[in-house]
Amino acid sequence: MTTLRMGRLIPVAAPLLFGACANPNFGAYFNTYYNIQQLVRRIEKLEREGDTLRLKPKYDSLELKAAYLIKYYPNSKYLPDAIFYLGLAFSRKGEYEKAAEKFREFLTYFPNHPLAERARIELARVYALDPRFRDRVLDALGDVRTNEALYWLAYARHKSGDNEAAARYLSQMRDLKPDDPLYRKYLLLGVDVYLALKDFRKAEEFLERYLALDLKPSERKLAEEKRGDLLMMMGKYDEALKVYTSIDLPPNSEDAGRVAFKVAKIRLVEGDTAGALKELEKVEKSSSEYKWDAMLLIGRLKILQGDYNGAAIMFDRVFKNAPDRWKERAYQIKLILDEWKRLKFLKEPYHIYRRAEILYFYLGKTEAAESLWTYVADSLKDSTYAPKALYALIYINLLRGDTAKALIFKERLRDEYPKSGLYPIVSKLLGI
Repeated sequence: MTTLRMGRLIPVAAPLLFGACANPNFGAYFNTYYNIQQLVRRIEKLEREGDTLRLKPKYDSLELKAAYLIKYYPNSKYLPDAIFYLGLAFSRKGEYEKAAEKFREFLTYFPNHPLAERARIELARVYALDPRFRDRVLDALGDVRTNEALYWLAYARHKSGDNEAAARYLSQMRDLKPDDPLYRKYLLLGVDVYLALKDFRKAEEFLERYLALDLKPSERKLAEEKRGDLLMMMGKYDEALKVYTSIDLPPNSEDAGRVAFKVAKIRLVEGDTAGALKELEKVEKSSSEYKWDAMLLIGRLKILQGDYNGAAIMFDRVFKNAPDRWKERAYQIKLILDEWKRLKFLKEPYHIYRRAEILYFYLGKTEAAESLWTYVADSLKDSTYAPKALYALIYINLLRGDTAKALIFKERLRDEYPKSGLYPIVSKLLGI
């Protein structure tokens, strides 16, 4: 956390004495502000030390004290400070909507307050960390362009997939020193941004600068993970696996889940489905947000193995328990599986044709889909779905690069269904 400048909250001695005589509640009033000052100083110290276990109760305490001031001293000249620190407490606890509301309230009513620039940066941080609001970071900052402001702009653009813009913001950060708490975050973000841009030289440069710092064990483990990321992106899968599997992480932790998900991806690239499933099950048991991605992937692997019921159960679990951005993806594939189960034993031409569509476009079973489309084209020639099946066979053969076979199906479409509107579409769009 950047210095919070709590010192300004303490009035000078003479006004204190006068206020104490005039207001019998002044002692409680002063003590609350003094306690906030001391609390914020302890929070800053713990954040610099990375002591996350002791920080959460401090954030809870900051929320209570700031809310107390707002409720019982609404006419105080320190009301803006209380609103700001209540927003800060919400932000650090991950309650981003509440935090954003307080920072917006602060900036609306106290735009010229000494903490206004800090509030803009904190609002930008909240928006950057919440996927729903990342497009608002620039507006939140206004004309503020400190290094921290540029960092959150870069972070938001990276998380939104615009890594070229993220790199531009990173390049504008100036005069960062190794003892600046922002310096380490800047280097790690640089690694991720340049990996995404496939600028491996630049990514390695940022990583080496980070490794040159006096790192705590947890920071060094994170750096090793980044090294594994670099090796994986470069296609050096065996080396990446050695790095990932050498990192000692607490079982079922967020970090362990994230690394296991990366190992699973390598196993899949290598064709080791069983090994991938074993790693994905570790992710599922972890506290990592990757658990939902892992469960979706487990479901898809079960589909490839023909375990449709097992897949449906997995997607249903994601739909019932995951946050919204995973819930929708699970619901879509769950609907497809439900449709598949309804159609599986029905024999009408439409049912067979639709089963082939589901197999090909949603379940990844090309050969099974091709077999069904061939059956419709060869054995159900009187149905309206026979020419559509020929069109589908043209399509999949073109995608696999078998132009000669695609031409055979094109000629069949022309000869067997001369009045079909599909033939001119094939001729025009596919150019064969």
